Amino acid sequence: MPTPAFDWSIAVFARNEAASLAPCLEAIYAGLGGRRATVTLMLNGCTDGSGGVAAALAARAPVPVQVWQIGFADKSNAWNQFIHAVRPAAHHYAFLDAYARVQPGALAALRAALEATPSANAAAAVPSCGRSAAATRDAMLANPALHGSLHALRGDFVERIAARGLRLPVGLYRGDGLLGSMVMHDLDAAANPWDPARIAVAAGASWQVRPLSPLRPADLRRYWNRRIQQARGRLEDAALREAIYRDGFANLPRYADAMLLDWLAGNPPPADRFSRLAVQRLRQPRSPGKAELVACRQVVPAHAMLAEAVPCG
Repeated sequence: MPTPAFDWSIAVFARNEAASLAPCLEAIYAGLGGRRATVTLMLNGCTDGSGGVAAALAARAPVPVQVWQIGFADKSNAWNQFIHAVRPAAHHYAFLDAYARVQPGALAALRAALEATPSANAAAAVPSCGRSAAATRDAMLANPALHGSLHALRGDFVERIAARGLRLPVGLYRGDGLLGSMVMHDLDAAANPWDPARIAVAAGASWQVRPLSPLRPADLRRYWNRRIQQARGRLEDAALREAIYRDGFANLPRYADAMLLDWLAGNPPPADRFSRLAVQRLRQPRSPGKAELVACRQVVPAHAMLAEAVPCG
């Protein structure tokens, strides 16, 4: 394999985050510290004009920036598309949500954590804002885990994921948990024991987000939806635990909704309010067509915006 051209390949996942794209990208540029980098914006299910905003930002970016659009609103599918269809090769990969802004020194701390821990496949950033940030940080330092808002993977680990064709189930909410399991087991749960040393927690790496406000109706809806999704995530954890140790990572179900419905057929869910709401949503599963799952690259010449479809199996 030829030497990658980039030190960092950074994937940014966004759904209706048009207002967050500029500050997110500016924080990335400021934190690169002269490292060779490329940024890939994975827009999924956006209806707020994010594509046009992203294209304008990419046109004047100080590093190469690609913009990809996906019809289906799902981060796990967008992750699959990035890994298997569109990613520029690099020594290290960073993954973050568009509503997050990496703090100064975060990328350098993630890189240093990987370099200082040869056994680690991944480096985890820790939260520094929000009421639960301190408790989550302490828990991650005691029991390493990946946080979906910001983490890094070693380049050769990503290459092995791609070579084995490993994917997250489409529609999976707790994708960072499943990825963390892949990291801990070094991609083989049957052959390799769970090893926390495979995640290096970078205490000096963090991110910032705009706090939710009870005075903003949109924030209240976001908080309510997050509670339902968190309840769904707990169901996913239980279903995935069975599937991983029975069938392995390579044989996980393609769709998370179908996996959960099968699991619920033999396992009663918790009776709390948000779990009930999560199960109600499952009774109306989303069924995306194949075209909705494919990433399409925006090519932005001076006179027009075009879309180039790139298939992903």
